[in-house]
Amino acid sequence: MATLVIVESPAKARKIAGYLGRDYVVRASLGHVRDLPGSKGEIPERYRAEPWAALGVNPETFAPIYVVPAGKRATVKELQQLAARADRVLFASDMDREGEAISYHLSRLLKIDQPTRMVFTEITAEALQAALQRTRPLDLHLVAAQEARRVIDRLVGYGVSPLLWGSVGGGLSAGRVQSAALMLLSQREMARMRFRPATFWSIRADVLTRPKFTATVTQVRSSEHPQGLPVARAGDYTQDGVLKGGVRVLEMTDEQARALSAYLDGREASVTHVEVTETRSRPAPPFITSTLQQAGGRLNLSAKQVMDTAQRLYEGGYITYMRTDSPALSDEALTEARREATRLFGPAAVPAQPRQYATRNKNAQEAHEAIRPSGTTWRPPDTVGLGGDELAVYTLIYQRTVASQMNDAVFDRTVVTLTCGAATLSAQGRVLKEAGYLQLLQEEDEEKDDQRLPALQVGQQVPLKARPPEGKKTSAPTRYSEATLVQAMEKAGIGRPSTYAQTLATLQTRGYVRLTGRHLSVTAVGLLVATYLARQVPEVMRGDFTATMEAGLDDVAAGGTTRVAYLTRFWTQGLAPTIRRASRDAPSLPLPHLEATRLRATGSGPHLVRGGQSVPLPTEVIPAELDDAQADAVMQGTWVPRKPRPAREKRAADDGTSRKRKPAGPGGSRSRGDESGR
Repeated sequence: MATLVIVESPAKARKIAGYLGRDYVVRASLGHVRDLPGSKGEIPERYRAEPWAALGVNPETFAPIYVVPAGKRATVKELQQLAARADRVLFASDMDREGEAISYHLSRLLKIDQPTRMVFTEITAEALQAALQRTRPLDLHLVAAQEARRVIDRLVGYGVSPLLWGSVGGGLSAGRVQSAALMLLSQREMARMRFRPATFWSIRADVLTRPKFTATVTQVRSSEHPQGLPVARAGDYTQDGVLKGGVRVLEMTDEQARALSAYLDGREASVTHVEVTETRSRPAPPFITSTLQQAGGRLNLSAKQVMDTAQRLYEGGYITYMRTDSPALSDEALTEARREATRLFGPAAVPAQPRQYATRNKNAQEAHEAIRPSGTTWRPPDTVGLGGDELAVYTLIYQRTVASQMNDAVFDRTVVTLTCGAATLSAQGRVLKEAGYLQLLQEEDEEKDDQRLPALQVGQQVPLKARPPEGKKTSAPTRYSEATLVQAMEKAGIGRPSTYAQTLATLQTRGYVRLTGRHLSVTAVGLLVATYLARQVPEVMRGDFTATMEAGLDDVAAGGTTRVAYLTRFWTQGLAPTIRRASRDAPSLPLPHLEATRLRATGSGPHLVRGGQSVPLPTEVIPAELDDAQADAVMQGTWVPRKPRPAREKRAADDGTSRKRKPAGPGGSRSRGDESGR
């Protein structure tokens, strides 16, 4: 037998086998083949008497217990038999920490002392042949980083989760990444409950030129303020509904607003200032994992669905590796993106020099290229033979990559200032002058308020037709969507590209959050878990602490520190003492939008405490959505869920979802970012 190549998934194995030919046998490990014990029955006999056996890790030395799960024994046996007959074994799992660890554990099970790694970021004939020519030894620093991540997640999950069982309720879990993400969500939910709206007025008038446009009153002069005062806007108010400190604005009453609108109606305004400037919009960088997950929202796909779909595209040879935090492109990819842009729109579509992008994330590993179409000759979406979600995601990636090498879009932006009596009005508009990359990405730079302004001269008189005055209220902080939560996690350094989708899935599976339209609402259980952890184990809820831990893992991966030194710092000297000191008192949380009302954890689940009574809270209730009448109904046992809004109204409230898409099917070859929550 010739060469055995071991990859992670059967789909990947089939694709690679088709390229390598009869001298190679390609098999899949089906992801990880060894892991920490998942149950008491998996613990080897020689460890069962140890006080830490159920943990699967010796917390003094951080030595892990590795076992082959029952479901992987047949796979391991087959690979052992194939390896025994092979002239050479190449470990071709993905080129990240997880992939390196999979190769390490396989090499131990197959008794190969000097394992050889074959690594590639795309599945094409050229890439595979190049990978065969530049094999390398196993990177034990990457293996150490993965093992440190696995051990710390097990220690945190198994250390903190029992605290939740004793204080909030059974079946709950905590984790290094999921708990920090839950804190982001809970802080936003509490801000919504504390929010108090402020009322302000918007006075607008149509300017009857050709074309007509709309101007807004921005300032009003008076005898008290001869220089004028700005009219109050939403940004002038705090979330408590009061003016920000130091802000001096005109807060109009209903009567004043109507009087000003009536005054403007039918009068002429004088043009006092016209400013025309050229503005440019640069194309966005090619996709990285987090931005691809965010863009998936435009297709009505969750972060997990996007990653499952991208996994299938990668394994099918359509795109490069989909777990990356680098927006950079290789020289070959830059050439091909420019060639595609030129093919589509002509030589003038691209700038003189290629555009190269660098990450702004200081914690980025930048081990790979950006996510792009695979190969040195890219296939346009209408030629690849894909359909459904796979075609939609491939199209996103193809267009984003090609557009990244196209010219800027250029606009003429006009700002006009008008005066009518004591009122100053302003209008602005933007007109596309050179389409640039927007020829390919029409949705990327749209502005709903764009309007075309006519050519105007200072001193020109223009007629006004007032619109009815609009009484407005400031808006509560918007809940996170999956896309914006991923963005916030990335900015805070919480987790890594490989963990985002799994973290979102875990938060929903545990019942800590629920999707309301496209946004993530925090449940009563989620709020109580966040409250308890913030009081008793605050480190796991702090984004900066989690980001520092991620940076420490990067240091292990780079060989700057050892696995044991990292774990000693963050566990022995960090979280372990905090966990030992933690109280198991049941958390209680005031609901700031309801007077004298609290959430309280009990052995039977969350209770609502109000008016001296405590009653179980129905699981369907989102605490932030309760008003006084509904809270009273809960207390009286008469609460019923509100009827769902009509589909059209619901879509509008969800910020305009796109057409309904069939959910992506299961995909992916391994579970990443498992935090071992119990």
